[in-house]
Amino acid sequence: MVLDPGGIGPEDLERVAREAEQALHRLADVQERLGEVRGTGTAAGGRIVVGADASGRIDSIKLDPRVMRMASHELAAELLRAVNAAQDDCARQAGDLIAEAGVDTTVDEAAFAAMERRLEDAHAAFARDLEHPPGR
Repeated sequence: MVLDPGGIGPEDLERVAREAEQALHRLADVQERLGEVRGTGTAAGGRIVVGADASGRIDSIKLDPRVMRMASHELAAELLRAVNAAQDDCARQAGDLIAEAGVDTTVDEAAFAAMERRLEDAHAAFARDLEHPPGR
């Protein structure tokens, strides 16, 4: 949407305010749901199960007693694989939630700068109209 500073009316401002409020509600919902994300990773044929919390920190490790028969370097490699899988699961779930909410995670600095200039122009035009209303 391209803003025409001289063509902004109260209904435009109300629409933008409604859209912003809806976006804030969606973001609040996503943030809450992100806090509930739990990732799980398995390895060694399901004999190692690792859990990760919403931040990706490992909060549980379950080892089937049979994994103790593995060589230490094999056990370490399988644990690492399960940990990485749990963290990847958290990241995938978080990405899915963000995409589902329609939140664009890319930052376009040029678009932000252009939007800022348009808003500054609109504000200046609004201030001029307040000081010197059209038709007077």
